[in-house]
Amino acid sequence: MPTSGTSVPLLRLTLPRRLDVPARAHEVLAAVPDDADVLAYDVPAAALACALRRSRRAGQPGNDALVAPLDVLGDDPVLVRQVDLGDELVTVLLRATDGTFLSAAVVDRAAGIEHISAGELSALLESSAAPGAGRALELARSLAPDEPLRIFEQGARSTARTFAIKYGLAAERGFTVHDLESFVAAVSRFGAGDLPFCALDAPGAVVTVAFTPDRSAVLATTIARRTADGSDEGRP
Repeated sequence: MPTSGTSVPLLRLTLPRRLDVPARAHEVLAAVPDDADVLAYDVPAAALACALRRSRRAGQPGNDALVAPLDVLGDDPVLVRQVDLGDELVTVLLRATDGTFLSAAVVDRAAGIEHISAGELSALLESSAAPGAGRALELARSLAPDEPLRIFEQGARSTARTFAIKYGLAAERGFTVHDLESFVAAVSRFGAGDLPFCALDAPGAVVTVAFTPDRSAVLATTIARRTADGSDEGRP
């Protein structure tokens, strides 16, 4: 039986209509399909509050709204539920003990988009000892040095879990996936905190790079190589 908010229909029922809940959260949940993926995990309230306060979004109204109810919970577990629609990400927090709604926020990940050039990424990869950095470097160098690559921030633990599932399934479908285990292990160590990432489409492959929190170095890489005929059918 699904637990609190582990499906879109359950999240719609869980999310109250009141002034401290963004109307856009209801709109996003209404727009996504009933069977859309819901990212679900639990984390101690104190650890999540700390991670949110360290986030680059700290001080923004949506971020502060998420943090507000957490301090009184101490190390009690909190359920994190996330659903995305395009660049918008809805985050809903629930008390793990009884599924009671705590807070919600909507983040537009396209706002304030940051980039790194393919040349800058190549320089970081060249100086990195991370597993697979050499393979990623070869692919990054296939792009024009001034090509902009989007940098995005998202939760380390949730990203690690998503990649373990998504790219594990891709490998089962016949894709060649490099350095997935080391990527998941390195990213997981940062818990609920945000990490910067970038992804690039290179000829025949999709490369994902995780950076250290200060963006000064490459933390980990993983590469999914497409089918031998180069098609995108079944792309991970």
